[in-house]
Amino acid sequence: MKDPAMDYDLAAENIRASYREVTSKYRDDDEIEVTTDNHQHLFCILRDISVSFDRPIVVLDAGCGTGRYFHCLKNVSRLVGIDVSPEMLKAAESPVRASEITAEEVQLICENVFKASFPPESFDLIYSMGMFGHGCPVTLEICNRFYDWLKPGGRLFFNVMDLATLPRRVRLKKRIRRLVYPFLPQSVQRMLDERQRWLPFFGMTRRDLRRLMEQSAFKSAAISSRLTQTPLWRGFQLECSATKNAVI
Repeated sequence: MKDPAMDYDLAAENIRASYREVTSKYRDDDEIEVTTDNHQHLFCILRDISVSFDRPIVVLDAGCGTGRYFHCLKNVSRLVGIDVSPEMLKAAESPVRASEITAEEVQLICENVFKASFPPESFDLIYSMGMFGHGCPVTLEICNRFYDWLKPGGRLFFNVMDLATLPRRVRLKKRIRRLVYPFLPQSVQRMLDERQRWLPFFGMTRRDLRRLMEQSAFKSAAISSRLTQTPLWRGFQLECSATKNAVI
């Protein structure tokens, strides 16, 4: 099917609208989420990556939301958080576990990361937690943007919804629809496109993600699937780690 994410302005507005009324609840949920095993798992990953550098680093949190992961980072001279939702960024001014944040400088930017512009080799680490999957796809373009923004030896870490989260019948239905879509009348194509305009699901299989990363400037990546179980959500997430100018 046509990729609705190609209309970046529409995708950004839909995401902004979806968070406009729930930001306060989302921020309250942060207090619950940071107590879970899942958050501890991600905390360890981000902490270990950030301390692996032999110097203070510059970090980009793509789709930072309320700043749920700011406190996970160590050895950071400058942390840039970017998000399309001004309400979420306002909440990120008082993030969860703020007293544990050690970044010397935190800068919050309200912008669509797909349209943002940073100078090449701006960051040592780029991470994105919870942005990809619902309403926001992992694309070749964004992966190559991340690659350009990373310094040589820089690290990328992100997660994306695993298609295994969906029931088998739903996955089969989506697969059949993708196969028959090119042969449908344009009127039916338009109807299906309209249904997916709001916040379409952009889950991936591990094979899909691996193929995309191999096509990107990164060429190689470590990809795993993990079952996430918290009081707030249960499902599978793909986790992807890659290094600029390095073979994993």
